[in-house]
Amino acid sequence: IFMAKKETAVQAKKKNKWVKKRHARVFAFLRFAMAPFARLRYNYRAVHSDVKAPCLILANHQTTMDPFWVSKSFRFPIYFITSDDIFNLKISPVIEYLVAPIPKSKSLTDLKAVKDILRVLKEGGSVGVFPEGNRTISGRQWEITDAVAKLAKAAKVPVVLYNLCGGYGTDPRWGTGIRRGNRYSGFVKRVLSPEECAAMSVEELYETIKTELYVDDVEAGGRYKSRRRAQYIERALYLCPKCGGVDTFVSRGRQFRCSKCGAEAEYTETMRISPPIAGYDRIAPWYEWERGEIVRRVAEGERVGDSGILFRESVKFERKKKLPGNAVAIDRENLYVEGEGEKQVYPLKDIVSLTMVGKKKFNFYYEGKILQIKGDERFCAIKYVHIFDGLRAAGKANIENKES
Repeated sequence: IFMAKKETAVQAKKKNKWVKKRHARVFAFLRFAMAPFARLRYNYRAVHSDVKAPCLILANHQTTMDPFWVSKSFRFPIYFITSDDIFNLKISPVIEYLVAPIPKSKSLTDLKAVKDILRVLKEGGSVGVFPEGNRTISGRQWEITDAVAKLAKAAKVPVVLYNLCGGYGTDPRWGTGIRRGNRYSGFVKRVLSPEECAAMSVEELYETIKTELYVDDVEAGGRYKSRRRAQYIERALYLCPKCGGVDTFVSRGRQFRCSKCGAEAEYTETMRISPPIAGYDRIAPWYEWERGEIVRRVAEGERVGDSGILFRESVKFERKKKLPGNAVAIDRENLYVEGEGEKQVYPLKDIVSLTMVGKKKFNFYYEGKILQIKGDERFCAIKYVHIFDGLRAAGKANIENKES
């Protein structure tokens, strides 16, 4: 009886393990099956690494396919941190069974996700994290917090710093279609031993991670061809630096034009804006300018909005629930969803977080719910993120100034 109970306990422990043998078989199959697609469709090449599991892999984030591309450099399964939306698909249970991603709510401090990461590492598995938490939309590094350095210290395993180069040129988040050009590649940039991580302060390790993961495809001088290379650039460039119009740009093919002042330019094969508009010949500096400018204007009383949206509630492992509302707006106090004679008001101070999802959606976290705004093909979700984050940062700065 004692032996039977002991055997049952061992079986239960094995059953409850996150890391399972089938995951290794799935990843081995995917590396083989995805190779022709990666090479022919994306012109992607991965440099193989001799790093062994367990380890914590940190990579920059350029495209939807990045988890597949990172995995091709290693001979073991990687358990990636995954956002809420992955768990709202019809095939979500299948994905969970085959590759067991670690769920995390975007832009939120998720202690359960951290516990799950440490659990996987303890079981001998390797974890993949994109510290930016979001794919780049400007081509430059999204904000990274020092939480990733704290995680690297707590992991007590080798920390692999991985670079993806060429993804923004090949498949920019705001765009449509794959561009052909310079090779899209992935490789290990640096490996930090547990001893190296322990010897660094959190600040030193944080700066090291940010520096090693920094990639800018425009600075690298690549060329990427497409007949529609400017299509939907207004998903990233929502504010005209010449006339100040909001959502006035309309793109078509290689060109985009402001419908208010007539400013017009081409998005070139070298990812430049030609001729420059108000001095901006690249997306990244324009993007940084508009981020600050839109916050200033909204803080002074301007209201920004869009019509033709779909409003939904997102629940894990269930289909999204459609909610009433076909227009969204934001000012310095509230986020509004309107339509069908109703107006729903969400005070910004009560919204926990607001984050961009995919190309034309954003989620906001309110009273324990994940609510989602999905726009049309030209909808710019990032401006809402800029406004929310900017106002919140300004509010915290004011409080700190008053306290000091």
